[in-house]
Amino acid sequence: MASKSKSVLILVVVLRLLTLGLLAVSIVLLYLDKFTLSGDTKISFKDVIAYRYVIATGIIGFLYMLVQIPFAVYHASKGKRLIRNRCLPEFDFFGDKVIIHFCYLLCFNGMHLSILWK
Repeated sequence: MASKSKSVLILVVVLRLLTLGLLAVSIVLLYLDKFTLSGDTKISFKDVIAYRYVIATGIIGFLYMLVQIPFAVYHASKGKRLIRNRCLPEFDFFGDKVIIHFCYLLCFNGMHLSILWK
């Protein structure tokens, strides 16, 4: 039972690191992305409000992962939580729910923009 619990905690750390990396890549790609419409009009993320929202959502998710990773690493290495009251598990639960909805909206807006500007 202990090894299964330890492997789940390590998987949480790995998934949080993967999420952090993917959010960083998406922020960089969106920031550097420029495209040309008909008539040689160049558009970047600064010209479309939805792009700003998508980048802001990515930055919020990135910062949230930066806050969560040290707690997850400590929990995986020591087997116990850094803060032992109900505050941290509730922060994990509700924070993850909020970030999931932000990332869902990020994906939806990014997909909508890519279809809209085809």
